[in-house]
Amino acid sequence: MSEALLALFAKAPLPGQVKTRLCPPLSPSEAASLYQAMLLDILDQHASLEGAKRVLWYTPPEAASWFERFAPPGYALRPQQGADLGARMRRLFRTHVQEGFGRIVLRGTDSPTLPLEHVASAFEALERVDLVLGPDRDGGYNLIGLRRPCDALFELEMSTARVLERTVARASEAGLCVEMLPPHHDVDTAQDLAGIRNELSEALTPRTLEWLRNTRASIES
Repeated sequence: MSEALLALFAKAPLPGQVKTRLCPPLSPSEAASLYQAMLLDILDQHASLEGAKRVLWYTPPEAASWFERFAPPGYALRPQQGADLGARMRRLFRTHVQEGFGRIVLRGTDSPTLPLEHVASAFEALERVDLVLGPDRDGGYNLIGLRRPCDALFELEMSTARVLERTVARASEAGLCVEMLPPHHDVDTAQDLAGIRNELSEALTPRTLEWLRNTRASIES
């Protein structure tokens, strides 16, 4: 079985820099505190992951001290490198393949209720396919796994409703065998946030649940 690695992309929770599509109804400060709650919940969900190395790629680089303070033990920390999201993703997969990893899964930090089984299924799928994708209901994806680099997958505009469709097309052109996970959803809009209320739990998303209880008035106003 090839070496496995779980990578996460994260931003420092700075007002005006994260979850901006939630403003309004949220204030920039509320949106930042929500993102922080989701991020820390997600990091804790994988803190006891066995059989895979964990790496947190963060941005901006000057936020290193925040991640050193708040990331749970067991995460290697690296600054994201690249002019845009596609370039940063290319760099991530190339870096880890060069380090000898043969199953690399990248999940975002916008889906606090993404079932943990999706990550386990992605690693299993990479034993038999080249590429695994976790579709997001807005046309993107919340998880991507590769066995080897494929730059063409990331040489397109990433934040559109056709990202998944175009990624699959690029994979087909490159001759990659693809497996799709069940769809899930990110939290980008007020509607998304309202939609995850019944999915939150004290066990897996305690900070996000507490945030929602404390900030409910802003969402419903």
